[in-house]
Amino acid sequence: MPATLVAPHLSSVALAGELSGMERAVALYASDMPTGYSLQGATDSNLADWIAQGVARLGRQETRRRASYLAGHRKLWLRDMTTPEIDVRHQARFPSKRRLKVAESMASMSYFWIPVAPAARDLPAVIDGPCPKCDDEGKLWGNWVIDADSEWYEEGYRPCWLCQSEGGAA
Repeated sequence: MPATLVAPHLSSVALAGELSGMERAVALYASDMPTGYSLQGATDSNLADWIAQGVARLGRQETRRRASYLAGHRKLWLRDMTTPEIDVRHQARFPSKRRLKVAESMASMSYFWIPVAPAARDLPAVIDGPCPKCDDEGKLWGNWVIDADSEWYEEGYRPCWLCQSEGGAA
């Protein structure tokens, strides 16, 4: 008699716990969550179900990829370093600013009752296009301060602090 393969099924809360905040936001954006949604009590089971629905629609890899681009865009935006090309690709990926804002807000609220697994915190921030700081050279020329008290400076290349930092965009 042949063996029957059974795929393990995670509860929506367990699945959400394996996702970072950006991954949760991307999943919520892709789900059937109403755009004008607001939290329904201290623990809202709808949120975990919508996160699971969004991951099911996009797939785990695509959810992670879009979340990495979202994290990279957010870090560039915070430094006022987004380029028009990066903004166009971000707009194509997330056409509704309002929905993205609600999805990010609800994803952050989900931390209150859905703990995050340590492995979920290792989401790299990826720049969607050439690095606006070094034009994808990966290095920057500069006059680097070695010791300010002794006025020791060195000129030369160093790795780009934006795209070559550990864990993706700084």
